Amino acid sequence: MEILKNCRKAEIYTAANELLATAEVFRDLSGNILLSVPTDFPLDEHDLFLITFFDPVSGLIFSRCTLTKSDEKTSEERDSLLCNILEVMESKQRRQDLKLSLEIPLEMFFIHPASGIPGIPDMIAAYTRNISAGGVYFICKYALPVDAELQFQLRGASKPLTLTAKVLRQETLPPSNDVPQYGHGCRFIDLRPQSEAVLRNYIFRQERQKRF
Repeated sequence: MEILKNCRKAEIYTAANELLATAEVFRDLSGNILLSVPTDFPLDEHDLFLITFFDPVSGLIFSRCTLTKSDEKTSEERDSLLCNILEVMESKQRRQDLKLSLEIPLEMFFIHPASGIPGIPDMIAAYTRNISAGGVYFICKYALPVDAELQFQLRGASKPLTLTAKVLRQETLPPSNDVPQYGHGCRFIDLRPQSEAVLRNYIFRQERQKRF
């Protein structure tokens, strides 16, 4: 399947949307899609599977599939399954463009200016309006200047993830319970490839949970 030519990872779910396993994706010499799964994968307990493919070019691909045992062996701990895609139910845009509307509470600390800003505490309580692999939009009760850099830890990711965001724009929002509100559009900076992979995986997992 051409849309999955760059795919290396997938998540396998039951028809009732219960996660069964995370799989590595590869192809045999004939171009068939194979999934590497743990040897205790419950293949015989289900007829159909919902599979989410993570493709770095095509994005997030939701499909309905059948799986059969393959003769190819990847290791003693893992089996190979031949994947037959019956239907692509939905595909999302490329992961670097995928913006997730999600409210996440944050504790943010100034990186630049290093001494902070007069009248603003060192730790700022904020919450996200949306987040993507490239940046975040957060809201707090302080008007932070463009080019300010703040660091925060994203909780709920598969691994501890510390992100640094640089403010690109700021806007005044309607007050909440008489408390001023300011929105800040930011991009992530100094994001290492390993951290970016964890962030993208987090965003895709949250996106999938919102769909069901």
